[in-house]
Amino acid sequence: MDRTKSQQGFFPHFPPVVLVSVPSRLMAWADRQRQRAALVRLEGRMLDDIGVTRAEAIAEARRHD
Repeated sequence: MDRTKSQQGFFPHFPPVVLVSVPSRLMAWADRQRQRAALVRLEGRMLDDIGVTRAEAIAEARRHD
């Protein structure tokens, strides 16, 4: 297996190639959900750096709009 193929599993791009033709509103929603999931995984000190409390991060991650 060459290096490029092995890195694809570790560094997926957004949007996935399969979903490129999906309407942009759906892709925007999926991107927000991905960002919210990443926010809630941040460590406390990182949240402090951006001025977000753990409770705010959890509340944002629970949104589905």
